[in-house]
Amino acid sequence: MEEADLAGLEEFAGEYAAGLDVGEMISEALDGGILNLEGVLGWLKEHACAPVRDTLEAAGAMIAPALLLALLECTLPGGRGASSGARLLLRMVLLLGFAGVAQSAIAAAERCLQVAARFADAAAPAIAALLTAMGMTGVAALVSPAAALAGDAAENLFLRCGIPLCRWALCCAIAGNLSAAVALNRVTRLMRKAANWGAGLATTLFTALLTLQGSVTEAADGVAVRAAKYAVDSAAPVIGSGVSDAWESYVAGLMAAKGAVGVSGIATLLAAGFEPVAICATGMLALNLAAALLEALGEREAARAAGEMGGVCQMALSLGTGALAIATVLLGAAMAAGRSLI
Repeated sequence: MEEADLAGLEEFAGEYAAGLDVGEMISEALDGGILNLEGVLGWLKEHACAPVRDTLEAAGAMIAPALLLALLECTLPGGRGASSGARLLLRMVLLLGFAGVAQSAIAAAERCLQVAARFADAAAPAIAALLTAMGMTGVAALVSPAAALAGDAAENLFLRCGIPLCRWALCCAIAGNLSAAVALNRVTRLMRKAANWGAGLATTLFTALLTLQGSVTEAADGVAVRAAKYAVDSAAPVIGSGVSDAWESYVAGLMAAKGAVGVSGIATLLAAGFEPVAICATGMLALNLAAALLEALGEREAARAAGEMGGVCQMALSLGTGALAIATVLLGAAMAAGRSLI
């Protein structure tokens, strides 16, 4: 553990997951303990409740305009003149509020993608150092390119392509619901499918590539290490047996250290990404509930707007969780490497 480079992971935790001590978590894991669930729940409550509450308050401010629209529909159904103008103003107020919630979700997803891109580079040196100490130089050499690929997926694909797509979808959702003469719901739906499918496809391809290449590299490393161990055992049966036992204890210790670093890294990543994911999920839920309420009150245009902007929050959520999933798969694959040696 002293030779593992934990500086990047500790710096990441200090910047994105304030309050979490990586060294303490690793020490607890090496001692056979598990993460303090009570402490983790307390941390999540402290750091996630405030932004979630802000999102709910922003969505709750739309209740009054929605009820006024329902009242106008009941008292002056199909009205013209002042009634029509009042409806338009109330719809614009609702659209502005819905757009604010969706924009908060997009900003949160952008922060989540930055977290995922930074985490891959922060965790790779520690895992690579432990793999090298085990003699698995091929897998260790694979960690850095895989981390770079994960960071590129989060930054170049999701951040530079997915986030602008979310903003375009939000603009289309606003423009398509200002007037019944402009119909852009199919365009918005197409953008939402592109973001969701793109995030899922990128995650699937990365997982498949890492699994296949990692399996081949790990098998080659395993053959080389076992061949060296067999040569020592054959050359000197007595001394070789002692070397073999010591080697197995050494590998088991390194596996424990690697598992401790991996668990602590995943906990740090989830802590850093929990707040943005919670904001996106809360915004999506709030806007879909608003759409259901407005539709029940007979305000179909505003309900459609809320539903489409809830879809924008879903796009942001898919991008954020996709990037976190890629980083978690990378760390999980590195943690699993070397089990066949024991």
